[in-house]
Amino acid sequence: MCGITGFIRKVPQQADKSHYILNQMSDQLVHRGPDSAGTWASEDGKVALAHRRLAILDLSAAGHQPMVGSRFCLTFNGEIYNYKVIKAELKKLGAHFSGHSDTEALLQSLEFWGIEKTLNRLEGMFAFAAYDLRDGKLYLARDRMGEKPLYYSKQGDHFLFSSELKTFKQYPNWQATIDQKALSLYFKHNCIPAPYCIYQDSWKLNPGHYLTIDPNTLAFTEHCYWSVEKTFLQGSQNPFTGSADDAAEALDKLLRNTIHEQMVADVPLGSFLSGGIDSSTVTAIMQNISTKPINTYSIGFDFHDFNEAEHAKTIAKHLGTSHTEFYVSEKETQDVLPLLPEIYDEPFADSSQIPTYLVCKLAKQHVTVALSGDGGDELFSGYSRYAQTLNNWEKVNSTTGRIQNFALQKVAKLPTNVLDNVLSPALSAMGKYPLHAGLRLKTKAWKQQQISLTDYYRSNIEFWPDQWRLLQNPMQADYVMNNHDYENMGLSRMRLLQLLDSKMYLPDDILTKVDRAGMAVSLETRIPLLNHNIVEFSASLPDHINIRNGKDKWPLQQILSKYVPVELFDRPKQGFAIPLGEWLRGPLNAWMEDLLSEESLAKSGFFKHQSITPIIKMHMDGDSDFSPTLWSLLMFQSWFSTQ
Repeated sequence: MCGITGFIRKVPQQADKSHYILNQMSDQLVHRGPDSAGTWASEDGKVALAHRRLAILDLSAAGHQPMVGSRFCLTFNGEIYNYKVIKAELKKLGAHFSGHSDTEALLQSLEFWGIEKTLNRLEGMFAFAAYDLRDGKLYLARDRMGEKPLYYSKQGDHFLFSSELKTFKQYPNWQATIDQKALSLYFKHNCIPAPYCIYQDSWKLNPGHYLTIDPNTLAFTEHCYWSVEKTFLQGSQNPFTGSADDAAEALDKLLRNTIHEQMVADVPLGSFLSGGIDSSTVTAIMQNISTKPINTYSIGFDFHDFNEAEHAKTIAKHLGTSHTEFYVSEKETQDVLPLLPEIYDEPFADSSQIPTYLVCKLAKQHVTVALSGDGGDELFSGYSRYAQTLNNWEKVNSTTGRIQNFALQKVAKLPTNVLDNVLSPALSAMGKYPLHAGLRLKTKAWKQQQISLTDYYRSNIEFWPDQWRLLQNPMQADYVMNNHDYENMGLSRMRLLQLLDSKMYLPDDILTKVDRAGMAVSLETRIPLLNHNIVEFSASLPDHINIRNGKDKWPLQQILSKYVPVELFDRPKQGFAIPLGEWLRGPLNAWMEDLLSEESLAKSGFFKHQSITPIIKMHMDGDSDFSPTLWSLLMFQSWFSTQ
């Protein structure tokens, strides 16, 4: 795991000048690669690549980057898990290797096979830049599911790329102007979906894509070499035909092979263990494969409703792992707040970013690589919101639901103050919260007027659906959650929701959170469930296998039951959370009041403060929990204050 950056400029400059700029940029990535640094620039200084290394495989100088071959110069972030198989094939073609790093295997693949065939052969997580010394083209590529980040930017006569946005600010005259479309998307989803990023003229490379850049014109073209939507479509058209038990057995075999590959490292390795189904399954298989106790890590909190450490400890004891747990105090948790803008680099508001950072920090004290169980919910129907959405969708579209919705739409057209006057006394009499009753009814009506399942799902997962009340200049953006084509692919309704999450929520929230938290402490994180062979297999499983006998993620539960008694993991899903709502009313209240004061909001200049003040009041009164909504504002304001 490393950090990469570089640039192309139309106008030549001295190579020494390019190296100087590269060093300034790569210094911003030292946390991603503290072990060594390298730069490469063309003789005319127009093309320049840099690398920060976190040594995992081949710790010698033979793994140093940028790595130059006979045709390509490569800077690479990630791990290629099948690199030994690739090396064996390339040796038969005449390739020679000076070390045993996966970087050299990737470089030789590009030399012998070119970009397209190489990408289709790789199993791993990666983002890389490869400059073709013969044809003069630069290629940027990102792994299939988006485990590794890659940003790029074009302004004037300059094209830049990097693992993190902060490097761009080190490039002379680069302009950091906030993109209003990206800002609107952020307040919808608490993250910024690819290809958008917070700055204008800058983008995230989509997962499963590569970019071709012409250094003479800086024109760039995006190509798709693998897509999760095609994978889901092919799985639906060619469903798994065996029994549920056959499916669990096949998945177990795939997982064992994948985890075995991902346990290869020349540095200490461990596993995150929350006690949930996904991390427990990955850990159980790791321990079964290993000849000695593996290292496992979990953090606990002193607030019972948010603490899974006891469950993790019980499972670790049963499996016989070398388990480390750390109970984090309220103060230690809150001390992470000032670090978040630097860690996440653009606005990001999944509050589990805090415990994720803390468990990475704990693991880094002992290991350099940690495997996680992310991806299980998206691939095997693990989110309760899927069933809730589909049940509500059925109700909304029933005859009774349509009549009720028709009446709701009519009533919602009344002025807000009229609705407040009518509804507030009635709600108070029922002991329910009366404030802004009219506004809440209008929001409900807005959600239920959606015409498609995609729209309906989006409206139910949005944090700020009515953005015209929040932002001074809200803007619509074309992105995956506005794409209705997926509804015509012939997928089941459950599979459609899984696809939408796999396209956006998984890469842009979950994987962003894990990558940045791990890299902030120089810890490599690996995610076995997102091996593309497992993703393709999961796409073929019918809904009745994923959800069976009232249990979601049934194949994973079936596998885990081979290693761990069911009673140790059969419990309601908790998630990886902190008591944010309670903290905003208590120890974090002064921090919130400062960042969300009328003066602070006016300084940033993006918001209508008159819409925010009532939400703070409703939250502070304690009847409703608006912490996810307020957290998005707090994380933006906190990030903006550092710009």
